[in-house]
Amino acid sequence: MKYFLFIISIFLTACQSGPAPSSQTLRLNIPYDPQTLDPRKAHDLPGATVIHMLFEGLTRMSPKGQIEMALAKSVDISEDGRTYTFHLRKSQWSNGESVVAKDFVFSWLSLLDPAFPSDVSYQLSGIKNARAAKMGEISINEVGLQAPDAETLVVELSHPIPYFLEMVAMSVFFPLPHHAVTKNPDWALSPMAYIGNGPFCLSEWDHSDQIQLKKNPRYWEAGEVKLKGIDLCMLPRDTELQLFEENKLDWAGSPLSTLPTDALMEMREKNQLNIRPLLGTAFFRVNTAEILKGKKNPLANPSFRKALAVAIDRASIAEHLLQGGQLPAYSLVPPEMGLSTRGYFSDANPQKAHALFVDAILALDLIIDKLEPITLSYSNNERNMAIAQIAQKQWEVALGIPIILEAVEPKIFFQRVSKKEYQVAIGSWIADFNDPVNFLEVFQYRDASTNNTDWENPKYIDLLNRSAVCRGVEERRELLREAEQLLMEQMPVIPIFHYALNYLKQDGLEGVALSPTGQIDFRWAFFR
Repeated sequence: MKYFLFIISIFLTACQSGPAPSSQTLRLNIPYDPQTLDPRKAHDLPGATVIHMLFEGLTRMSPKGQIEMALAKSVDISEDGRTYTFHLRKSQWSNGESVVAKDFVFSWLSLLDPAFPSDVSYQLSGIKNARAAKMGEISINEVGLQAPDAETLVVELSHPIPYFLEMVAMSVFFPLPHHAVTKNPDWALSPMAYIGNGPFCLSEWDHSDQIQLKKNPRYWEAGEVKLKGIDLCMLPRDTELQLFEENKLDWAGSPLSTLPTDALMEMREKNQLNIRPLLGTAFFRVNTAEILKGKKNPLANPSFRKALAVAIDRASIAEHLLQGGQLPAYSLVPPEMGLSTRGYFSDANPQKAHALFVDAILALDLIIDKLEPITLSYSNNERNMAIAQIAQKQWEVALGIPIILEAVEPKIFFQRVSKKEYQVAIGSWIADFNDPVNFLEVFQYRDASTNNTDWENPKYIDLLNRSAVCRGVEERRELLREAEQLLMEQMPVIPIFHYALNYLKQDGLEGVALSPTGQIDFRWAFFR
């Protein structure tokens, strides 16, 4: 306990000693230390958020939520929609070297190297031969990327991607300074070696304590950046709220962290709480492997998984537990994306759940009284714990089976999920770009690093592949809708709720760009 209090005192000192808002220094909190600041590897929210402050790609999201040119000053698209020729503007890395087209090619090809570990490389699979190269089936040199000169990048796609300009705004498509990264593979671990091209530079990184950023004078649009720096603490959310109320933090809550549930109602009554839609879904991820730990896995049966799904009272979770404008989820894809507004299954139906459960037990030739407990794992935080406890009670009442809850520290939790060392786990997906396929492709292939359910279905793969080459908008949407319906029938993931952004900001803070995908951008932010 003394050690914990000592650490908290360090955190408080770090936040409290920061400059006042009048100095144009922004003070934020992130829930935990980023796993990495390498754009090719980051898939956690803190890491991705910081990386967007340190880098910029070919395009970016404007303050109005629309895609616009960034490092690319223009782009030519072929008539068949498969070739994009980007013309780069003159810009520099934070060490003064020029950003060139080869930096993009280097970054993307290194990500597609079969030996390079990454959970986000699948995002590049639409590039010609990218997936085959990542699988080691062809040479990396056959990927559809060319840099004919320093200011021209040519990208060949395997099929037309109508949202490609939105995709290349994602951090996985950022360039890297190829000379520096080649010389120092550990470049992303130290502020002294770190090089970026975004509006801010990495000044200090005390792991599990704080991160300090300063304005990048070599950023191509530095004249538009009003903030002089950004200080990020790593504090528990109760402490975050306390510091915000004391005017020692300038932002609290989404998308950087979550606000305490028990404080939301009071914030809403005082008109302090900002609520915005977020294209994201929380769900139970289910391990569908036939055998787990040498034993027959009942979760391999779709009826068993559907029984778990229809036993949950989502409306009650959204209204009484979450209280922040979240919506009960009866589909994986958020309804704002237009695939299904009614969903695919019933909610809070213990009778139907029990009937499905009995069907599964008969099909599996198991005895209910001898069924071993199901373990529900979750990344240890207050909201996940509350959701797990509700699910535990509702499943035990509806199905009569014991449920064991397992709280796991975030880093270990993600490792276990990636290795499929779990039965049921609380997970989520936030859209990288505003298209339904971004949710559906997560579960397209069993070996995808985003899937981790051991589920794969040939028809599902075919539907998504057909949608990828379909040029008709309505026809494509119908293929995606059919794919989602199949996913919800098989239920390797059980939707719980669709997210909403809940946040507080100080009155003097202006110009923060917040997109429906939860991307937050401070390059236009300032204090009035």
